[in-house]
Amino acid sequence: MAMKNLTFAFAFLLSSFAFAQSTFPFDIVLEPVSITNLPGMQSYAAAQHNGKWLIIGGRIDGLHQRQPWQAFNAAGHNINIYVIDPVAKTYHSAPLSGLSNDTLVAQLSSTNPNFAQVGNYLYFLGGYGLDASSVHITHPMLTVIDVPSTIDDVVQSGTLDSTTFVSFNDEDFAVTGGKLMHLDGSFYLVGGHRFDGQYNPMGHNTFTQAYTEQVLPFTVSGTFPNLSYSKGTAIVDSNELHRRDYNVTYMTDGTETYFNAWSGVFQKNQTANLPYLNAVEVRDTGIYPVPGFSQYLNHYHCPSVSLYGENQSAMYTVFFGGIAQYYYDNGTLTQDNDIPFVKTIGIVEKRNGSYSESYSSTEMPGLLGAGAEFFPTDDLASTGEIFLADSLGTDTTWVGHIFGGINSPGANIFFGGMTNNSTASPTIFKVGLVRTSGLSVLESNYGENLGLLVSPNPSHGKLIVQIQSVLQGMTTFEIYDTNGRLILSTEVPTKAGANTIDLGALQIASGKYVLTATQAGARQSINFIWN
Repeated sequence: MAMKNLTFAFAFLLSSFAFAQSTFPFDIVLEPVSITNLPGMQSYAAAQHNGKWLIIGGRIDGLHQRQPWQAFNAAGHNINIYVIDPVAKTYHSAPLSGLSNDTLVAQLSSTNPNFAQVGNYLYFLGGYGLDASSVHITHPMLTVIDVPSTIDDVVQSGTLDSTTFVSFNDEDFAVTGGKLMHLDGSFYLVGGHRFDGQYNPMGHNTFTQAYTEQVLPFTVSGTFPNLSYSKGTAIVDSNELHRRDYNVTYMTDGTETYFNAWSGVFQKNQTANLPYLNAVEVRDTGIYPVPGFSQYLNHYHCPSVSLYGENQSAMYTVFFGGIAQYYYDNGTLTQDNDIPFVKTIGIVEKRNGSYSESYSSTEMPGLLGAGAEFFPTDDLASTGEIFLADSLGTDTTWVGHIFGGINSPGANIFFGGMTNNSTASPTIFKVGLVRTSGLSVLESNYGENLGLLVSPNPSHGKLIVQIQSVLQGMTTFEIYDTNGRLILSTEVPTKAGANTIDLGALQIASGKYVLTATQAGARQSINFIWN
């Protein structure tokens, strides 16, 4: 379910003449850590205690196969629970079969579960895989796991104790590829979908799928293991929450904490199966799409780090690699509708209520990040899941580690018969931040004040343009052919903020063209296809 079927592939090189510097006040450092014989794992659930990591579920192979009888097969299930010590560079494991509960074992070996750690407990919800009778399902379960006790059992005896696991069955918990968040004593299950049956990329009748399109709040009360849960009223948005396999992170403005849902797949009512390019704020009062902002980078789930700088009154979210529709090629933003694996480390900044996106001069050291997780350093100043940026010094501060995920041998392996060549990565990276002057080498070279897009691309019938305008005024649009000849020039009034403009039916031949927008001294160009 991580990739899509698409009948064409084309890379667009987007050139721009408008530049915007990021004010992210850190350079990023990645340092590999190797643990002998550690297996690779991806799309798992994780918790930590006293410097040790608990890894449950996920897969030990790479990107799933295209054939229904091979995709998400039993051989790739993670049928052990692992404990990793990144400092001592050791690991231990215990087989799930020791639980003697086939239903629980099946859930805990599933992939893409929704999970959250609260104190000493890991909440493991849903997940896709085989049930006890070897049928592919999304598991309708919530399992609460005593993290310190489970770590002790794995390290000391290599066995598991069923008394450290408590499970509940509920069809509303049959969700995979969503995100489980926790705030102010309540859990929030954000987005995701229910997928039952055998995956196939052609849409054949081997599965059923239903997006939740909601945020489901619930609480868990009592003292472990005597627990109970209670569900609240779901917040439903069939357009903005039709998302899965994506990033949801904590956000703050210094006084209020909330969540952001970033990108994800697939755009509703689109035939091309492309990711969302907008972000959505999830607050107590409702769902709020972020106006005037497009997220071009890091569209599928990948590790992320969140920081709040009080001195800057800015919120920073850093995304590490993964899979995306856009990436940088020698400094040029490149569009690939096959949605490739990427190396990009993207940064989204929210300042004074406005969002902007940039990228780091540091890249992932390979096509890594998809299905990996970030393990934060516990002893750094933070507010919940958000580091306090002002507390970090001028030397390298190691804020945590990244572990696992898919290691891909190529950007677009899904359509080239190369999925067998991808693997689950066993590599660990220490993540460091080095304070800069506050104006680093990061640049957003697609003009954050324009955000020019042609949608859909390729276009037919009429040309629809999306643009973000800082000021109210006139914007000049010019269309050139591949020989540089001017085909069309028109001036259109635009308002401050997001604009969707219909440039009408173009009397031009099918082929490749360049659209250029000029506004208040800023200029941006984007390639598009007319057919």
